[in-house]
Amino acid sequence: MTRTNRRKRWTLLALGAVGLAGAVTVAAVAAPARKARLAPVYTPTSDIKIVARVAARDPSEVAARQALASSPENVELAVQLARSDIARYRTLSDPRYLGRAQATLARWWKLSEPPHDVLLLRATILQSTHEFTAARADLDRIVNTRPDDAQAHLTRAVVATITADYAAARASCDAVARLAPPLVAATCVAPLDGIAGKTAEAYPRLGETLSSAHGSDPAIRGWALTALAELALQLGDHEAAARHLRDALVLDGEDAYARNLLADILMDTDRVAEASQLLAGRDAIDSHLVRRAIAEHQLRGPEAPRLAAAMRDQIAAAAARGDRIHLREEARFALAVDGDAARAVQLARANWDVQKELADARLLAETAAAARAPEAAAPVIAWARGSGVRDAWLERSLARLGVRLDGLVPAPVGTR
Repeated sequence: MTRTNRRKRWTLLALGAVGLAGAVTVAAVAAPARKARLAPVYTPTSDIKIVARVAARDPSEVAARQALASSPENVELAVQLARSDIARYRTLSDPRYLGRAQATLARWWKLSEPPHDVLLLRATILQSTHEFTAARADLDRIVNTRPDDAQAHLTRAVVATITADYAAARASCDAVARLAPPLVAATCVAPLDGIAGKTAEAYPRLGETLSSAHGSDPAIRGWALTALAELALQLGDHEAAARHLRDALVLDGEDAYARNLLADILMDTDRVAEASQLLAGRDAIDSHLVRRAIAEHQLRGPEAPRLAAAMRDQIAAAAARGDRIHLREEARFALAVDGDAARAVQLARANWDVQKELADARLLAETAAAARAPEAAAPVIAWARGSGVRDAWLERSLARLGVRLDGLVPAPVGTR
C-alpha cells in the first residue's frame, strides 16, 4: 500500500469516528409522547418565488448514478456513492442524505450477509439514526469475521461508548492500537479514560501524542483536537478547550462538531455575541441553528424571532414526518428559548435513554436543575458514580440539585 493510499485510508477512518462522535445526534427514535405540531403548508405567491436553493450536482456524480442505473449489481459503485452521501450528511447534518445512501444500497440492505463494505455502511447509517442495537450487531459480525478491520473496530468503539458498554469500547480501542497509527489509537481511548475519571492523565498524554504526530492527516489531527477540547472542558479549562477547537476549525472550517462545542463554551462564559457571530450564516444546519437561536434570544437581537420560528418549524416538520430533530437540541431550545423546563427535562431524559455521552449527562442534569426535579437526574448520578467520571460542567449542574459527587473537580471560578 502506497503512502498516499495509507493516508486516504486513515482519513476515511478518522472521518468515520468524527461522524460518530460529533454527529450522532440525529434521532429517529421513540420519544416522550407529545402532540405533533404540524408545520403550516407554504404556498408560493408567484411562479418566480424561490422556495429553496439546491446545490448544483457534480457531473461526475450524475455520471456515476447513471452508470449504477445501467449496472445495478455494481456494488463497488454503490458503495462509493453511499459513502459520498454519508459524507454530505456529516457536513450538513441533513438526514436526507442518509436516506439517499440507504436507497443506493437497497439491493443489498436487507441481506443477512451483505458484502463487507455494505455491512459496514449499513452499521454506519443505523448508528446515525440511533438504531444502536442493530448497528452493534452488524459491527460485532464484522470484527468477529475480520478482526483486523480497524474501521469497524473504531466505529464499534464509539457506538459502545455512546451506549455505555465501556468494556467493549476498550476492547475495540485495543484492536485499533494494533492496527492504526498512534494518534488514531490515542484519540480512540482518550474519551474512555475521561469517562473513567482519568482525565488529568489522558489530557496531557493525548496532547503529547498529537504534538509528536508530525505529518499526520488534517482530518485525524482535527479529530484529536476535538477530543483534547472535550478533556480540557471536563477539567474546567474553558480557554484551553476553546483554543483546541479554534485549531480544529483552522484545519476544517466545516467541522460542525467543533463549531458547536466552541459556541457552547462561548455562551457558557458570557461571550454570547461571539457565539452568535461564530454561527452566523450557517442556519441550514440544525445544530447551528438552535445555538444561534438561543444566543440571539439571550441577546434580544433583531434576528431572534426569525431564528426561533425557523427552529420551531424544523421541530414541527420532524414530528410530522414521524422522526425527531436532535433531541439534545430540542431540549436545549425548550429550556433556553421557550422557557419550558418541564418539557426540556422530559426530552433530555428521552435522549439519555438512547445515548449516554457526557453531553447527554450534562443536559439531563441541567434541565433537571432548571425544572427542580432532582429525581430526573437520578440516572445520571448513578452513571457518574458508577463510572468515576470527572466533569466540572456536570458537577456544576448537580450542585444546583444539592448533589455532590466524590472525585469531581470543582467548577472553575467565574463560570455559571
